[in-house]
Amino acid sequence: MTSLELSQPKLPRLALTPSEAAEATGFRKGRICEAIRKEELVALRHGRALIIELAELQRWLRSLPTCGRQPSTTDDVVRSVEVPA
Repeated sequence: MTSLELSQPKLPRLALTPSEAAEATGFRKGRICEAIRKEELVALRHGRALIIELAELQRWLRSLPTCGRQPSTTDDVVRSVEVPA
């Protein structure tokens, strides 16, 4: 490593390639590309480069069907319980 590499702070990522999105989500790259083709997931193209903004990837993940217990808005709220006397 050079001293230049050590002194520069790492910038936060704003977007991911389909391969990086697959690695980050646990999906196959083919599933990410399929979602883009089906217009379920929006990607940006600049020349041959294809990128997915982090907010869009999170939106797509939240849009997927759930299984098991449905999330509740009250799960994070502490409820007071009256104890019978």
